[in-house]
Amino acid sequence: MDDATGASPERGVHAAALASLPRATPRRLERLLGRQDPARVWKKVQTGQMAKWVAGEDLHDIWRDHARGADLDAIAARLESLDAWATTPASRRHPLAFIHDLDPAPILFRRGRVPDPTAPAVAIVGTRRCTPTGRSVAMELGAGLSGAGVTVVSGLALGIDGAAHRGALAADGAPVVGVVGSGLDVVYPRGNRDLWEAVSAAGTLLSEAPLGAEPEGWRFPARNRLLAALADVVVVVESKRAGGSMHTVEEAIRRAVTVMAVPGSVRNPAAEGTNLLLSEGCPPACSTDDVLVALGLATAGTSAVAGSSGAADGPAEPARHAGGASLDPLQQRLLELLDDGPVSLDMLVLRAAAPVPEALVAAEGLERLGLLARDGARVMRA
Repeated sequence: MDDATGASPERGVHAAALASLPRATPRRLERLLGRQDPARVWKKVQTGQMAKWVAGEDLHDIWRDHARGADLDAIAARLESLDAWATTPASRRHPLAFIHDLDPAPILFRRGRVPDPTAPAVAIVGTRRCTPTGRSVAMELGAGLSGAGVTVVSGLALGIDGAAHRGALAADGAPVVGVVGSGLDVVYPRGNRDLWEAVSAAGTLLSEAPLGAEPEGWRFPARNRLLAALADVVVVVESKRAGGSMHTVEEAIRRAVTVMAVPGSVRNPAAEGTNLLLSEGCPPACSTDDVLVALGLATAGTSAVAGSSGAADGPAEPARHAGGASLDPLQQRLLELLDDGPVSLDMLVLRAAAPVPEALVAAEGLERLGLLARDGARVMRA
């Protein structure tokens, strides 16, 4: 029985088989499937009853022969071993964002839970070759947004994407979503294997690519449209003037999704794209607060994550710094650690020996109070 009925434990074997057809791009699969039962569509392909206009006469016989030689039991076993699902618009497990999108995702592979369509979502994107400052900012944004109940979405690439998700996972807040450009059994980049597993365990790992699919170049622009479709806001942390991040921006603009950019130094090549976006009118994302305001979840001047300052419970009086600023114990600790001079934010958080999201929020609070300053990739007492 088809996955759409919910009466069978089937993981979407026929949908997975359709996705494995040679040269089966999302657009061709959309023409092939629509909202039909994938099992019936598979039978049409297998028996050569598929309309030739769907994929062109050259692919008609290729798809028929491929389908006749496919091992559905092996596909089912592979899905089972990965604890993965393949869905289509005929299934109620298929994310609504991809059914009604400008460029629908006809078949989707998933590990983890179904993304909550009612939760606010922010895609954090940027260059793979980011600076330490960019990485730290991405972690801060990921942690702050997740702690505030926002779904953090990224492409799980090296650099900014991975940093955003590591921050969100450390916050142990809202479930995260990672959208990748290869099969769910082909980890790319390999250095993010631990991140893939953590995202699928704490949230959702998504892909249009069939099982076993290598990370071909054309799959990443296709993946970027899914990031934009899932997001209420897209935040670009660092980006050059061209590349994957700017393609995600274009897809966001097509969907009337708000695009925000983190300002960067004019001497930083990795900030050329973000500074260009700002010059073209995109709102700046200087803190978690800015993004929450754009989502309509906070007003200007509010705390990024209520209750996550790291202060201990109880009646203890917070320390006061020169100028009358009230500091909680974690903020006081961070300032003491800066007595020896500038240090990278990552190292400061590590030395604080506190939960990463709490330390990041505490540092952000010190910066707002004018007690902490940034010097490129480092932070210091102001």
